[in-house]
Amino acid sequence: IRPQMLKTTRVVILGPGLVGRAVCNLLKSSRSTHAARHGLKFDVVSLVDSSGCVVSKEGLDDETVGSVLNWKLDGKKVKDFSGGQTCDMAGALSAASLDASTCVVDCTGTDATTPFLIEAISKGCGVVTANKKPICCPFDEYTKLMKAPTKIGFESTVGAGTPVIHTLKHIVASGDSVVRIQGALSGTLGYLMSGLQEGKPYSSVVKEAHKLGFTEPDPRDDLGGMDVARKALILSRLWGSELEMKDVQVEALFPEDFASLEVPDFMEALTKLDDDYAKKVAEAEEAGKALRYVASIDEKSCVVGLKAVEKESPLGRLSGSDNLVEFYTEVYGEKPVVVQGAGAGDKVTAVGIVADMVRVAQ
Repeated sequence: IRPQMLKTTRVVILGPGLVGRAVCNLLKSSRSTHAARHGLKFDVVSLVDSSGCVVSKEGLDDETVGSVLNWKLDGKKVKDFSGGQTCDMAGALSAASLDASTCVVDCTGTDATTPFLIEAISKGCGVVTANKKPICCPFDEYTKLMKAPTKIGFESTVGAGTPVIHTLKHIVASGDSVVRIQGALSGTLGYLMSGLQEGKPYSSVVKEAHKLGFTEPDPRDDLGGMDVARKALILSRLWGSELEMKDVQVEALFPEDFASLEVPDFMEALTKLDDDYAKKVAEAEEAGKALRYVASIDEKSCVVGLKAVEKESPLGRLSGSDNLVEFYTEVYGEKPVVVQGAGAGDKVTAVGIVADMVRVAQ
C-alpha cells in the first residue's frame, strides 16, 4: 500500500512507563505489518505523565519517542524533558488536539484518567486501556465509556495480552448463552497456590515471590485479592451485569489485623498463617481436589477467593503463574472454552494493547 493510502491514527500515550515503552517499541517494529496487512499507520503525537507532556501534532519522530522513554526509565519527569510542557491531563489532551483520528492509550494505574477517557470517547476518539480502574468505575460512568463499543479496547485489563476479553466478546456475539465463568486471574497468586500444593509453607512462598519481584512491593496488594476482583468485575460487566465494585465478594489471604502492619512486620507475621493454609491444602488433597485462588462469576454474582477445584479440571491442572479462564456456555456444555496464557509482563500487555489499537483504528 502506498504511504498516501494508509489510514493514519494519531496516538496519545498516557503513562510512558514500562508498558507504554513496550507499546511504542511494538508499534515501531510492527510498522510494515500494520501498513501491509491493515492499511494503517500509527503516529505517536504525545507522551503524557502526571507532570506534563511532550507533544507534536504532526507526530513525534522515533528518536524523540525513544529519548522520552529513556528519560522516564531514569526516573525523570516528562515536563523536564527538552521541549516538555508542564500541564495536567486536561491540558495535555487539549495540546494533542483530540479528534476522530486520535487513539488515547491508557497505560497508567490510576482512576484519575476515567473522565478523560469518557471525554475522548465523546469526541469520537478511540480509547485503548490496560488500566483496569476506568473499566471498574461506577456503572453510570461505565455506560458512557461503552457507548461506542467499537471505539474502545480493554483486552489487556484481564490476562494481559492473552485473549480473554476477545473470547468472551466472541461467545456473547454468537448468541450462545454464558452459564458461568471461573478463572485464575493472578500470576502471583497462581505461583503461591503451586508452592502450597508442593508442600511449601505459606510464609516461605510469599517471601520467595516477594524476593523474586513477583509481588507488589507491599504483597498485600496481591494477597488482598482486589486486583482479581477488578478483573472479575470487568468480565461480569462484559457478560451483561450491572454490578459495582462493592458487589464483588473478596476473600483476602491474610486476616484483617495484618492490614495495619508495616511491610517487614507483615512478612514476619506470615508464619502464624502457615498451619492454617497447610490444613486447607491437605483438606483439598483428601477430597482429590486442588486449592486455587479463583474468580467465580455467574449471572447474579461475582466471588473471588480460595476454592478447591477438581484436580483433573483445567484449573486443577494449572501450575505456575499463567492465567486461565474457563467459559461454561449452553453450546459447549460441561466442556468449557478454556483460555490460558501469561497474565502479566510488559511485552504481553503491549500485544493486547496494540491488537486493540488496530481493531479500534479499523
